[in-house]
Amino acid sequence: MSYYDWTYLYIFLAALALLIIIYLVVKALKKRKKPENIITPLRPAHETALEALRDLMNKNYLNAGKAREHYFELSDIVRHYVEDRFQLRAPEMTTEEFLLTLQDSNTLNVAQKTILKEFLSHCDMVKFARYLPDEEETEASYESAKRFIEETKESTKS
Repeated sequence: MSYYDWTYLYIFLAALALLIIIYLVVKALKKRKKPENIITPLRPAHETALEALRDLMNKNYLNAGKAREHYFELSDIVRHYVEDRFQLRAPEMTTEEFLLTLQDSNTLNVAQKTILKEFLSHCDMVKFARYLPDEEETEASYESAKRFIEETKESTKS
């Protein structure tokens, strides 16, 4: 046999070996487990709401003379918290509709309902009656929202 005869045999064997290696790699990759979908737990509603309150205070609407915008956002934060925490469609309801829904509900106790009613009524005065609250009232509204969220947050006992 000549040198050229062996060359073709070596090329054939190398190609065959390469095909076998490719086949084994593909098979190993298919066999390997696909990563399971990792489900990250949703953040508790109170954490999201408290963070939104902090962000609202950093926007300095009040220093810019935008009390209505501040109160619209403040009210919206609390309404979305109520929706996320208690599955009540608060953002889509008027304050009166929402309070009527809560009246017959055992979701909140009487004190919590009172805090929420006073808070939302005050927000509505600023948002719709163009009432301009002073700094003390604004701080009280913020603290009222924060207190309501803190008192109604879901316990994180494991």
